[in-house]
Amino acid sequence: MTHTSFRNALEDILDVPKSSLRDSDSRETIENWTSVADVQILTIISGELGVEPDAALIEAETVGELVSILDAGLR
Repeated sequence: MTHTSFRNALEDILDVPKSSLRDSDSRETIENWTSVADVQILTIISGELGVEPDAALIEAETVGELVSILDAGLR
């Protein structure tokens, strides 16, 4: 899964327009970013990326933090 496909998946989960997510977006700025969305995001991370969610991923608060943590974990 590429950065683009991960962002596309986030946009689908969060029900926001394509290419609208910014690195600074968070639960504060995205109305649909709920605990259910968190579970869906973690499911994609573990299922499609094969990354076991750790404390850093679970505590990530922004799109940019999620992407940075995943980048570091996939290297």
